[in-house]
Amino acid sequence: MSIIHNYCITGKNFNFLNNLNVDIILAGSENKNLSEYPAKWIKDNDGVNISEKNKNFGTLTSHFWLWKNKLKEYDDNDWIGINHYRRFWVKNDTKDITVSNLSENILREIPSDQNFDALLPEKIVMENLKFSKLFKKGFQNYIRKPSLLFNRKRISIELHFDLFHGYRYLSEAAKLMDDTDRVDFENYIKDQNSFHGFQIFVSKKRIIEDLYKKSFDWIFKCEKRFSNEKLIGYGKERLYDFFAERYYSFYFEKYTKTKIWPWIMLHKDMV
Repeated sequence: MSIIHNYCITGKNFNFLNNLNVDIILAGSENKNLSEYPAKWIKDNDGVNISEKNKNFGTLTSHFWLWKNKLKEYDDNDWIGINHYRRFWVKNDTKDITVSNLSENILREIPSDQNFDALLPEKIVMENLKFSKLFKKGFQNYIRKPSLLFNRKRISIELHFDLFHGYRYLSEAAKLMDDTDRVDFENYIKDQNSFHGFQIFVSKKRIIEDLYKKSFDWIFKCEKRFSNEKLIGYGKERLYDFFAERYYSFYFEKYTKTKIWPWIMLHKDMV
């Protein structure tokens, strides 16, 4: 079996992360008191970095660091896993994983069936979201299109983004994409009502490298386009992270053969 080189991106200091035998990347290191974090953790303000952008880029500052400073150390077909501090790839779909036994359950080798290019989490389906939350967030959209109240399946990726992160932001951002992806991405966000979320994945170095190049070329254009917007509050502050989350799902579906794989989300009271 092929070994997975696991990374975990975190913006917080949790002791259990030190016992997982994975490489920890501290997101937004530039704006943190580094003496409060373990010295062995990777700081995303080392080397070539955009760590100072973390407020609006979120985990992207760590993805950028990985792209510019670490990927070059791997062979093209080496497998790399991206985890987040509460979301981890695991060996199988079991409910009995806790902080104390997480390390022994983390997925560290590629399954013997290697007829895939990427492992992804199961999709988030828009129609499964709570109605009260959708109505509160998307009142102006329901006024424009009342039929959405009666047909939840019509809540697309684009409309969901309008509801939670800012009206027309995603559709305007899509216009900035290069010609190879723009039309396909516009159709994807308009037609699909589900996507692979959280920017966690396991894939090969050559694929991740291409993903990062395409996504950051686009994200930096978006940063210029929305530079005068007031990105305040949970839904908007990490706007570029949310853009990338949709693009990552699109990219893997368009360019790779994917396989859904189990992962665990640790509850807040567990960490």
